Amino acid sequence: MDASQYLALLGLWIAGIIAPGPDVLVILRNASLGSRAAGVLTALGVMTGNLVWITLSLTGVTVLIGQADTVQRLVQVAGALFLGWLGVGGIRAGLAARTAPAPVPAGAGGPAEAPPRPAAPDRATGRAPGPARAFVVGLVTNLSNAKAIIFFVALFANVVPAGARWWESALVLVLLMGVGLAWFTAVAWVGSVERLAAGFRRHGAAVELVAGGLFLVLALGLLLAAL
Repeated sequence: MDASQYLALLGLWIAGIIAPGPDVLVILRNASLGSRAAGVLTALGVMTGNLVWITLSLTGVTVLIGQADTVQRLVQVAGALFLGWLGVGGIRAGLAARTAPAPVPAGAGGPAEAPPRPAAPDRATGRAPGPARAFVVGLVTNLSNAKAIIFFVALFANVVPAGARWWESALVLVLLMGVGLAWFTAVAWVGSVERLAAGFRRHGAAVELVAGGLFLVLALGLLLAAL
């Protein structure tokens, strides 16, 4: 591979990962409504999923999956079910937050200070995501994106030559993983900046409802594509 092929690969990769989608959405949600650590761990889960996709692409497995209609449809249905699960959980968490009683203000017969606000609930379980759960949600969200098959097949088929040497494939893996980690951890960091995160937390119910609705739309799109 020459320098122009590496640059083309990086350009297409950057365009693909910065586009808004389930990966960016789940990282921002966990970083802003949870914590910076939760956002970074979600980003690591997303990139672990991308590591799987890149490895499968370099070994030609994604091409085989893309040519097998039944397998591809199964991946699409599984991805739609998982995104739908996230969506329903997000809407339930948003509705629960909207109906939760407001704290009693000081001087109105309540305590002098309102108790600290609990961590935002995880959309699927109703509790704040722990480290392991944040990582797994990022991983499964990425792996459940059936469009990744099409993306990686097109990416590697058009740029990476079939006869690439092992060190060229290794360099491709390192470049894509490095850029992906930098981008998704940056998304987690930005989402957890206190001023921005505080705004998200003030409107946590609306954020959960919007995120849940977006996941349901994505799930419906995958189901329609599979059918």
